[in-house]
Amino acid sequence: MPTYNDPVADAAEARLAVRALAHASRDFPDPGESLYLTTGELLGALRSLEQVLGQVADAHIRHQDRAFLDNGNHEAGVDEAWAAANALRRAAEFVQSAEAAVDQASQHSSYIAWHPAPVASRPELDPFSRDPFEAPPVSSRRGLSL
Repeated sequence: MPTYNDPVADAAEARLAVRALAHASRDFPDPGESLYLTTGELLGALRSLEQVLGQVADAHIRHQDRAFLDNGNHEAGVDEAWAAANALRRAAEFVQSAEAAVDQASQHSSYIAWHPAPVASRPELDPFSRDPFEAPPVSSRRGLSL
């Protein structure tokens, strides 16, 4: 459950949720029910992720007075805090680009009317369902190719 006040716990939960989504999204048996909605949820997640990256970047700068290296060097710690903030801001820009692409995908997805899956043909009756490079079956009666 989200805590709304513990960024470490909520980040860990978000990581697990994205991992579960990676597992669940391997297959979409009913695309009409789930593809558009999933795309919309991803869009919302990216918008929140962009915000989080900016806030974590800002926190690095806001707390720079407490930034030290392990050897006690404060000036180098401040440099590292600024470098981390800049990298996080770049990441937020990349996420913003991904957000724009997912938004576009969501718009395209909204136009799709998914139809039921076609009825599968019986492979033994469909001459085009076999691999053309597969050896033809051998008759068990005479040992001849059919």
